[in-house]
Amino acid sequence: MKNLIESVMMKSLKRNKLVWSVYRYPLILVLALSLLAGGWVFREMAYQGDYYQQVKKNLKLFGEIYKNITERYVDEISPHDIIRAGIDGVLGSLDPYTVYYEDEESGDLDVLLTGQYGGIGITIGIKNNAITVISVVEGSPAQRVGILPGDQILTVDSFNTQTMRLEQLSLKVKGEPGTKVRLSIRRSGQSAPIDFEMTREIINVENIAYAGVIAHDIGYIRLTRFSKTSASDMLRASMDLERDSIRGMILDLRGNSGGLLDAAVEITNLFVPKGEVITFTRGRAQESSRTYKATQEPVFPDIPMAVLVDEGSASASEIVAGALQDLDRAVIIGTPTFGKGLVQSVFPVYDRSVIKITTAKYYTPSGRCIQKEDYAFKYKRSSRAEKENSSKNWKDTFGESERQDQNIAVSDSATAHTLYKTKKGRPVYAGGGIYPDCLMPDDSLSVYYTELMKQGLFFDFATRYVGRHGKPDSNFSVTEQILGEFRGFLSEKNFNPATASMKEFERLESMLKKENYSRRVAVFLDSLRAELQGHPHEDFNSNRPLIQKTLELELIGRYFGANKKIRRSLEYDRACLEAVSILKDAARYAALLSAGKM
Repeated sequence: MKNLIESVMMKSLKRNKLVWSVYRYPLILVLALSLLAGGWVFREMAYQGDYYQQVKKNLKLFGEIYKNITERYVDEISPHDIIRAGIDGVLGSLDPYTVYYEDEESGDLDVLLTGQYGGIGITIGIKNNAITVISVVEGSPAQRVGILPGDQILTVDSFNTQTMRLEQLSLKVKGEPGTKVRLSIRRSGQSAPIDFEMTREIINVENIAYAGVIAHDIGYIRLTRFSKTSASDMLRASMDLERDSIRGMILDLRGNSGGLLDAAVEITNLFVPKGEVITFTRGRAQESSRTYKATQEPVFPDIPMAVLVDEGSASASEIVAGALQDLDRAVIIGTPTFGKGLVQSVFPVYDRSVIKITTAKYYTPSGRCIQKEDYAFKYKRSSRAEKENSSKNWKDTFGESERQDQNIAVSDSATAHTLYKTKKGRPVYAGGGIYPDCLMPDDSLSVYYTELMKQGLFFDFATRYVGRHGKPDSNFSVTEQILGEFRGFLSEKNFNPATASMKEFERLESMLKKENYSRRVAVFLDSLRAELQGHPHEDFNSNRPLIQKTLELELIGRYFGANKKIRRSLEYDRACLEAVSILKDAARYAALLSAGKM
């Protein structure tokens, strides 16, 4: 969901950057016009109190400003662009989850609400300045005709993709089931483009990336989203695992950025007794304040559970993890979650467009607020700063204040460390997000390995390797020969083993220079620079085990699919191994869920 929001916001920002820079302040109320156009008619008798008088006054102010600009501005203005710039300006002063979607932009929102779409079953991204297939849905039209991850899309129905944005291409590839679409792709190792013609089908969104039995008797489910069909998929997967006589269950919510509130409530209800509070919301409007309880008896009331979370677990993921923690139903393992506890509601507006508005905040059963960032506080702080600097030389800092203040405000500083209690009396604390019962240390990745990932070199090597080698057997592992090929590949790409470390070194050196460091420090830095430049292969060798695992997983995914890739990755997954250990140790599991045994 977060990627969807960022994609829409960036698209509108790029399109309207010029208009926004000119009309930023005069158009901050332009949203009001669209509300009026949509039928929001104010009557004098409806206003009670100063707030609504201000609304009326500012609507009138906007009308006057808009009238003067459209009649007197030196150049002719696009009504659509100026309205969109104003809408983006208003929403930009709120939280990043309150978003306006024009008709063509709301497709991904529909996928979340329906759990399916019409298309061919591919995920795309930008690689090496080209629109590239990142993954292919198993059993989809794209997989059946032989499209592979790494394929670069050149044309869609004769439309050249070179100047297309990702959103534009997605709209052209998706469509009514039963209709045809033709792609021309460039594949590594092939001298000429390859053409594919496919018939679009209903593609069901995969809510569960993997479900299976690990460590002989522990069930594992990786839930990737909370859509309309997530609860039924979760029930089906859990019952399949129960038939295998599992002794415990791991629910993996890492990287799951959320989705539908109802899905989170229904999934939690599979494991907690009827009548238990799962979450409650509080908002300004009366209808935004609700309490959500388990409405049915649990399907799995007693099975020991562990829930894996990380900083990518947000929103609906935090509702599930928070409820299971507060009700002492599962051990939470991993790192603190994102802290996105804002409720969004979708409202139709003019001409088939919709607006998704933050209407409330989520709370766990014990009363903890999940939300970490206080956008209202941040906006007030930004407004005060603007007023204080109004007499100074003004410059446009659009977008900068958002980045600068990202880590300043916490949901409620007065309650950030307020003590709450779980159902059994275990201490838990507010402050945004869910803090695990069993905290896993962050995996510290070297700068060298991080650069390999950032530049997509594992992905690119796998694309080339698969194009040059036949399919191996299921016991595939990365050999010294493959590692040698990868090292040669890095040389071809002019990836300097020292470059990544040197970037960090130069940052340190620059900082020290500003502090006028001593001659002694200068000598040390010269020595360190020589050391970094003099051993070009040490970074590769020191990262060899992690490089080998990453290559293995990337190639297994290409040859055998996402399920086999995830299954193999669990053999190296420290958080998952810890969960298995806890679930197999009844005394430790009970202690973690007992008061005073955190």
